[in-house]
Amino acid sequence: MAANMSNEEEATLNIGALSMATGVPVETIRTWERRYGFPESQRNDAGHRIYSVDTIEHLRMITEVLDQGYRPSQLRGLSREDLENLLERSRPKEEAEVEEAPKAPAESQKERRDRSWVDGWMSAVASLDRESLEGLMRSEFSRMTALNFLEDRVGPFLVELGTSWATGRLSVLHEHFASECLRDFLVSAWRPMSDRARGAPIVLGTLSGEQHCLGLHMAALVAALSQKRVVFLGVNTPVGDLAAASEQCGADAIALSVSTSAHRGSTRAFLRDLLEMLPPNVEVLIGGGGAPADVEGTRAFRTLREFQDYLED
Repeated sequence: MAANMSNEEEATLNIGALSMATGVPVETIRTWERRYGFPESQRNDAGHRIYSVDTIEHLRMITEVLDQGYRPSQLRGLSREDLENLLERSRPKEEAEVEEAPKAPAESQKERRDRSWVDGWMSAVASLDRESLEGLMRSEFSRMTALNFLEDRVGPFLVELGTSWATGRLSVLHEHFASECLRDFLVSAWRPMSDRARGAPIVLGTLSGEQHCLGLHMAALVAALSQKRVVFLGVNTPVGDLAAASEQCGADAIALSVSTSAHRGSTRAFLRDLLEMLPPNVEVLIGGGGAPADVEGTRAFRTLREFQDYLED
């Protein structure tokens, strides 16, 4: 059960960031916590779940154990040492009999390879080297699908960026620098695709008071990949403008990004107001860590992949 926390003195992650870092869907994390007591969360002043940074490793260990055939109910109350013992026992016999010397170096080398890209990105951020950061992003983008780039590069990068800021390794200026570079890169990726798209237009924006734009640009890239013509209104958009834009361009959907910092009551009120302004054939699609799933007439998406699957259906 989540506890209340008034002062976030340690580095913390919201549930969306934890999901991005581990690959475990947000709803699965909520279900595991409610039913089995893991991962353990606290609540911030706004009432949102927050997790310590070391929860990432804990959750990754849990998923490894589950991959070995265990059920979540069997892991209730187990410590990390217990999980490590389960993993050790689950190793194939021939692997367990290998001499100890090769094992540890092989794992640490893999970990270094897996982190090499994010270390490069973070080094460019620390140096305020825009050219290097954009070059590294282009390199990764060119060798991956766009959706995998968002899931396996942008998501973890934002988690690393937030952790580095929270622990004092980077300052606010570095966070702003990185966010601007990433925003510009995403725009350069989705806008040409949108210009060439021949599908129906889709209006993208955030509700009044919402100033976070990176999730919106990630959604724009997914929409453009799905051959939608993106009508991008940006952040802090009044519901009347969203409705007017959809009518003028003939859009059959409005997609909204809602961050965890959004006020839940205001978000629901804005969504209900927007729905009253729209004809029945225009859908309201919402995503992001603060997107409510219980507003009748809207469709909520937990992941960008779900959003893409829906647009391409």
